[in-house]
Amino acid sequence: MAVRKRPDSAPEERLEADRRLLELLAAQCGEEAGLHRPLNDVTGGVITGIPEDTDLAQALSDRETTDILIHLLDQNREQVEHALDRLHAGAYGICEGCARRIPAERLKFQPASTRCVECQSQWDRVNGRSA
Repeated sequence: MAVRKRPDSAPEERLEADRRLLELLAAQCGEEAGLHRPLNDVTGGVITGIPEDTDLAQALSDRETTDILIHLLDQNREQVEHALDRLHAGAYGICEGCARRIPAERLKFQPASTRCVECQSQWDRVNGRSA
């Protein structure tokens, strides 16, 4: 009796785990940095007193850095969700640019990939992104 091979659920499980981790990291970064609280609360009242310019500048810089980090985490989460959508649609592993199969090594290294290396490089150039 031939054993029927079940569809590989590993990509979906890994993508779901990645999505949950990215959501958690973004929430933790925002909470730790106090992005949901007024800047005055985060700086310990520095702004209401006579602020030291360096303290205020550091607080603003830290807040901006954390905001950028959270934005990047959100972009990564969106890419993971996009890959999950393609998986559910049966298009996972097929390049969005050239419609060829994305090499298994690339998907193993970067499961949220939706383009082959060549098409991703071209997309990055067109969209002003660098590695």
